[in-house]
Amino acid sequence: MELTEQRPVPAPTVVGLLRLTVETAARQAALAEVLSEFCARRELDLTDIVTDIDLTELLARRGLYGIVLPSLAHLGAAPERVMRHRQLAEAGLQLLVVRDLKARTSAASTAKRPGNQQIT
Repeated sequence: MELTEQRPVPAPTVVGLLRLTVETAARQAALAEVLSEFCARRELDLTDIVTDIDLTELLARRGLYGIVLPSLAHLGAAPERVMRHRQLAEAGLQLLVVRDLKARTSAASTAKRPGNQQIT
């Protein structure tokens, strides 16, 4: 019996998504570097970084594990964020957030905390 560590295992394939409100080459390069480093540390295969926020094309990609974002704001404004988060979940894609301070309490969550506080 062989251990999986002794066999080549492909890294999960992810795509970076940037929503650039201020489009400068320096900002885009800095955010791309953040995504690349995040994926390298987690052994993820970052195949592409897109700035288009239409998820339809990404959802159709075969073999995609998830989407990587610098922060949840890159999914769009709050109402759009909820819809896009739902689309990703329905497609079975993971949402990986570099600045994950609020990732566990994203607007798409419907879980409730003790004391009837809804996670938002």
